[in-house]
Formats: sequence, C-alpha cells, structure tokens
Amino acid sequence: MRTPTAAQLLRAWDYGSTASNAVRAMELLGVSYDGLDARRLLAMPLGQRDALLLQLHRHLFGGRLDSVAQCPACGATVEASLDVDALQLEPAAGDGLPDDVRVLEWQAPSGDLRIRFRAINSEDLLALESCSDRAVARQRLWERCVIEVSHGGGIESKGSLPADVQEELVEAMAAADPQADLQFDLTCPDCAYRWQPAFDIAQFLWQELHAWAIRTLRDVDAIARVYHWSEADILAMSPRRRHAYLEQCAP
Repeated sequence: MRTPTAAQLLRAWDYGSTASNAVRAMELLGVSYDGLDARRLLAMPLGQRDALLLQLHRHLFGGRLDSVAQCPACGATVEASLDVDALQLEPAAGDGLPDDVRVLEWQAPSGDLRIRFRAINSEDLLALESCSDRAVARQRLWERCVIEVSHGGGIESKGSLPADVQEELVEAMAAADPQADLQFDLTCPDCAYRWQPAFDIAQFLWQELHAWAIRTLRDVDAIARVYHWSEADILAMSPRRRHAYLEQCAP
C-alpha cells in the first residue's frame, strides 16, 4: 500500500462524486495499491476488495470506525464504534478449488444437483447497476456467477434452478465470501430492539473521504485567500505545514 497524495485523493473524490460505490471503491484502491489495475480490480472477489478497503481506512483515517444507525422499531439514533481489526475475517475454505470458486451440492428426488459458482466481483456489480428490478438483477447475477450446473451427471441450464435451490445458493454465496457480507449486532438504548444492519465499507470509507475533502478544500481556500498560492502548491505541502499556515491565517 502507498499513501495517496492529497491531490490524488481529491481527484478520486471529484471523479467519484456522481459514481456508484463500486466505481468509487475501484478508484480509491487504484490510487492506493501498486499493481492493482482495472482488470484485476474488476475480477477481485468483493470480500478481498473490502479487506483492502478496511486496510486503506486504517491507513488514511485510523482503525476506529464511528457510525450511527436508526432503530427500525422506534427511529432512535444509535451510535456504534467498530474496529477495523475486528472486521477482518478469515477467508472461507475452498476445498482445494480456486480461491473464488465454490460448490453447492443439493439432494433432490430427481437426482442430485451440483452447482459450481464463483464469488461476486465488482464487474458483476457494475453490470447490474442499470437493473431496477430486484428479481431480474438476482437472476442475472446467478447467470454471471454460476459456472456450471450438473444434474445426475448431465449439464443443466443455469436459469432452471428450483426456488428452494436458489435460496440455498444465496446463502452459499454469502458463506463463501463472508468478508463481503458483514453484519453486526446493535441494540437500541431507548426501546431495547435488537437488529443486524449490514456494513458496507465502500460506502463508509467514501463518506469519510467526502468529509476529509470538504475540510481540505476549506483549508486550501483559507490559505489561498491570504497567500495567493495555487491549489496545487498548497496541496503539495504536508498536512503539518498546511496546518501551520492555517494558524497564521487566523484573525
């Protein structure tokens, strides 16, 4: 991992301002990790991507993740503090298969089903961005991620899975890449309701970057008004030097 410059982070923030979380994650990882080109980022399983995003959060903003959630029962605001290390999970065992390939075996009266599938990646998310129908999106995702379906020794169509097998496949895909399906326990202090909201590190990290970008641009504006230096010159300074100049700008 390398530390992106302030200018690189601001360019990533500017580029991703109207983009999806999948695009934003790729942009941030691309400027922070050597050797991660667009092709590798697109094919990377989401759990592996999210593990890198957690490490990047620690590197840029620290290992503590302070967040808030709204209680589904009473609407109260619940504060939560998470730790990056606690959210780093061990990859699921692959039984000798490639890292992102798993097998689901299903016993049926008409003969056993054997489904080979791979982990969801960023390319899958980008391919589904224009799909507004949830059922259609799920079907397209299966068609992309299911490698092969065999039934009693013969090859079946990917789109002909029974409903109960489809539900089992959803659970198997989540279990195969647990880092991509993080949830944590919350209890409302007002009504004691308990629930498990999902945690999206790509969205969380982007929110942190957005807050940092606004603060940084305000600092650049304050320094430029006094010293008439360019944005590039101000961003090229270390944070310590920028802070020192800001103190001189204070009335």
